[in-house]
Amino acid sequence: MNGEERSPGSALPPGNGSPPKQAHGLWPWLNGRALRIVLGTLLSLLFLWLALRKAPLDQVLATFALVRYRYVALALALVLLSAPLRALRWKLLYHPAQEGLPVLPLAAILLIGQMLNIVLPARGGEIARIYFMNSTAGRRPAHTLGTIVVEKWLDILMLLVLLLLTPLFVTLPSWFQDSRTALAVFAVAFFSTALGVSYGQERLLRLAAPGARFLPPRWRRPAREALETGLRSLDVLRSPRVGLQLQAWSLLIWMLNVLVNYVVFLALGLSLPLAAAVFVLAVLQVGVAVPSAPGRLGVFHYLCVLALSVFGVEGTMALSYGIALYFVVFLPPTALGGLCLWWYTVRPGARHDLSFLFHRYTGL
Repeated sequence: MNGEERSPGSALPPGNGSPPKQAHGLWPWLNGRALRIVLGTLLSLLFLWLALRKAPLDQVLATFALVRYRYVALALALVLLSAPLRALRWKLLYHPAQEGLPVLPLAAILLIGQMLNIVLPARGGEIARIYFMNSTAGRRPAHTLGTIVVEKWLDILMLLVLLLLTPLFVTLPSWFQDSRTALAVFAVAFFSTALGVSYGQERLLRLAAPGARFLPPRWRRPAREALETGLRSLDVLRSPRVGLQLQAWSLLIWMLNVLVNYVVFLALGLSLPLAAAVFVLAVLQVGVAVPSAPGRLGVFHYLCVLALSVFGVEGTMALSYGIALYFVVFLPPTALGGLCLWWYTVRPGARHDLSFLFHRYTGL
């Protein structure tokens, strides 16, 4: 103690011009996430302008007067079907401890995660999935994080297959070829790393052991247990039977996505081959790497315009397709995810809250 006194209500320590602790937590948010949000918003506005510049809005609105709404309803139903399919795959990712995980609650948590990924930057939905699986199903955060990593690995693997097959049916434009090559390299690296970590768990634990000396004593055991739990979640990659089941579920999910794209073609009266629906999906998935405003507004629409230009679809119809597909793909998870979030956190009797997301995004 230095003998200095200060009143309980003073905002700053005497003789120190630094901001209070809360302000320190705010600066990283301002310097990091806020910058990404601003950059993403500017890029979204740019892409939205690019999509609109050759597509007069009056012509776009006239196109929607001819929409076949029975196909829109079918596409919405297919999007809704993807939630339980993804939930079944996610349940299997907890193998061999998947018993006691009902599919419908898993689907609800997945929808919450999708909704938050749409409306929040930096994929806050994955944090929500970890939180709710811990608070409602008692699954350790490290285990759930491992299942999410494997889930992303499976999706990247499916995307890689898609990118390898697409040139068999479509002559790839130069603007897509470079992105395809870069993503293929990333996918192979990610695949190799995940597989290597899965088969080298013991060695990785031995290598990580010396680093525990730098942690406070009370953190060493929890940190080791969390690392072991996270690594054990990768064991599903070493089981041929479970691996084949996971690949089958992933293939079904991605085929469903292609079918949604194709049904929206039918809704707008576009006579395009199934390969066009595959190419649109590939372009949209590669475009995830582009920074954008929440909901991928603008970026999503311009990518649809670019993809359909390869098949000779003019700007007005391509933008109309982008708007229709955006509505079909984003409306169900946003609406149902919001409803599920209300059920878990806001309704009378709910015992969960999302203050962890506030702390995650503000640092306060």
